[in-house]
This record gives sequence, structure tokens and C-alpha cells, in this order.
Amino acid sequence: MKYQDLVVKKTWEGQEKPKWLTVGTIRTTDDGKQFIELNLFPDTSIYVFDRKPREGQVQNQAPQQAPSVNLDNQEEIPF
Repeated sequence: MKYQDLVVKKTWEGQEKPKWLTVGTIRTTDDGKQFIELNLFPDTSIYVFDRKPREGQVQNQAPQQAPSVNLDNQEEIPF
């Protein structure tokens, strides 16, 4: 079994180096199955599956990305 940490990078004003906070773990079994355990949800395993292509989508094609919105300008928010 292989274990990998899930971390987030935090920086605070006046701090020279970023702080890395562990938020969970990825477990990979010997047969390749993966599970995510988040510290936010103790005693809960999140199963990881390969994404199935949508109808009409070519295999291994990335899904379309949502348009970016500048939240600093209230006039650009689409709702």
C-alpha cells in the first residue's frame, strides 16, 4: 500500500516561507485502487475512479473548461 499526503499551501503576511498544511491522504492499494481520506471527514473513504467519457466526447479528451469570471468587477458576474 502506498500513502501520499494531500496538502494546501498557506502564506501569511510577514512570513518568509509558506506553511504546508496536511488536509488528507491518498491510499493506493497494491492492485492500483485509490482512496482519499480527508481530515475534514474522519472515518470516511472517498473512492477514486477514472472519468467515463460523456456521450460524444473523445476518449482522453479534457472536458471543456468553464469560462473565467473576474469577481472583483461586480458587473461581470453572470447572475
